[in-house]
Amino acid sequence: MRVLIFIAYFIVSLTQTSCKSQKQGIVEEESQNDPRITLVDSDDYSGFYEAETMVIRDMKSLSKFYSQVNKTRKPGLPVPTIDFTKHTVLAICAGEQKPNSKMVLFYGKEEGNRLKINMKVKKSNALNEPEITVISYPFYIYTIPFTDKLIDFQYSE
Repeated sequence: MRVLIFIAYFIVSLTQTSCKSQKQGIVEEESQNDPRITLVDSDDYSGFYEAETMVIRDMKSLSKFYSQVNKTRKPGLPVPTIDFTKHTVLAICAGEQKPNSKMVLFYGKEEGNRLKINMKVKKSNALNEPEITVISYPFYIYTIPFTDKLIDFQYSE
């Protein structure tokens, strides 16, 4: 009987610590070069099947974005807490992506009332990885210092 209780306790504790929806906080992106851009959240499934970029300037819009992302999740991903007086949120839905690729953002030119954000897909350089045919539809939530400028997104190679 004690063995069964121990096994049940082990399984419950394992699922609680491994469940991604229980994890909160800021996710660090090791390949990000610009310290003004911070990756806050990302996941391999966004619910958006086409590439889409969004500038989010208030909590209501961020919650609406996460309601779309969480439509097929139980429990859903938690909405990050953002201070919109200090930060502007950039939501990037990358569309169809192959495995081992990450979206990275860089500041571009600032001209008048416009700010360019360059986006680049970085692929893993692992030589010994087997070819995997899994397709994902990832999203990335980045913050930048607060700006009321119009933001133009540009893909770079």
